[in-house]
Amino acid sequence: MEIKEHQLEPNPRILEGSKNSDEIYISIEIGNGQIGGSQVSQNEELLAKGRLTEPTFIGNASDLKDSEIEVETNILDVNSFTNMCVLTTKFYNQENQVLFTRIDKGEAPENGIASFKGKYIINLFTIAFFLLFTTNQLIAQNATDEIKFQNLETPSSPGFILLDNTPSSIERPVTPQGFGVSVLGFFQGTGGAMEFAPFWLATHPKLTAEKMYKNKFPVLYNFSISAATVKSDSSNYVAGGFRTRLFQSYGKSSIGKLDAIKAEIEDLLPDLSPQNIEKIKKLQTDYSNLISKPIFTIDVAAAVGAGSVTNSFSDLELNRWAAWMSFNYRPKGNDFYITALTRYINNEKFEEYTVTADLLDVGIRLNYDINKFCISVEYLHRLNFTSKTYSDFRIAAIGSYQISDNFFITSTFGKNFTDVNNIIAMAGVNFGFSRTKIKAYE
Repeated sequence: MEIKEHQLEPNPRILEGSKNSDEIYISIEIGNGQIGGSQVSQNEELLAKGRLTEPTFIGNASDLKDSEIEVETNILDVNSFTNMCVLTTKFYNQENQVLFTRIDKGEAPENGIASFKGKYIINLFTIAFFLLFTTNQLIAQNATDEIKFQNLETPSSPGFILLDNTPSSIERPVTPQGFGVSVLGFFQGTGGAMEFAPFWLATHPKLTAEKMYKNKFPVLYNFSISAATVKSDSSNYVAGGFRTRLFQSYGKSSIGKLDAIKAEIEDLLPDLSPQNIEKIKKLQTDYSNLISKPIFTIDVAAAVGAGSVTNSFSDLELNRWAAWMSFNYRPKGNDFYITALTRYINNEKFEEYTVTADLLDVGIRLNYDINKFCISVEYLHRLNFTSKTYSDFRIAAIGSYQISDNFFITSTFGKNFTDVNNIIAMAGVNFGFSRTKIKAYE
């Protein structure tokens, strides 16, 4: 397991305003949905250890003032959305007066550990120069903070789905990207899409891992915006859309297991011995398996598309718009799950649909995950309320495989909507560039 160290600046940090008679307390809160543990020591004497989210007594100011207090906080990357870690460190006295507070952030390696190390000195006298210095340091640090890109999987863009050009028309439950790219028809270059999730472009110091998996309405976490383009023999199409998750539930059993795993990880993280790291690896795998498999989810999406026969923005005409809702259920909370979909489409003029029409898609998809493979079968029935005699369907077998951590390929074979040119035989690839890492609930 890779460990990335972050030395906290300024070094050392000064606790101002303390009196010789003060009792000193510390609290360290881990944000961004990650899990962390800390240890506090002075002259190799352990003062506190573990999950220090509540104010924890570390000693009297008169005893602590003579040498540096060393604080090490180790954060394990468990957030399926982002590998950015953020922690809030606070020192208090017995009157709950804050002597020092600072929010720090830094990346953890993919599924690794970010180790934040800081040194603190209790200063019983106010030094105006030092306050000015630390303020300038903070401004400079904030000005140069960057969030680097990570590469992970992207879900199919709602625009692809709207235009009936995607390996899968019924999406499995997915996690959006900070910023990602999809390519459709890899060898023919028939389309592409970009998607980003605004919420994860910033850090969230108060968002704990527990809040994330106990939140049944994670609308903001999953909200993403996308744009897509598809080229056909006769026209070029562009589409924009959004998606989010309205509801998710892990069940009492899974919540209890997540609580227990989280607590055990927090106890192990302060001591990164080889033996503890091996235990953390296993617990991280267990946590990931549980967090990626909610028992029940409800997702919604919408998209609007326009086409141009001249490939010019000035000639774009609205073709169709749609809104849909999908329900995902894991009967036993394992690798088999069922996805049901209902989608309304208002069609103006798109390919073989040459007149205005109100369409309704209703379908189901059966999925089974086997390590890096996912095998699925989907059936989607389409009704045309404008034409009483019209109905059509799509049926397809879908296979996806994770080639590497940041490269995924999906292939599909089956029958598409319409009576002609309806054989589906396509492959698509997903890869991403992100200010926050992205993984799929797939």
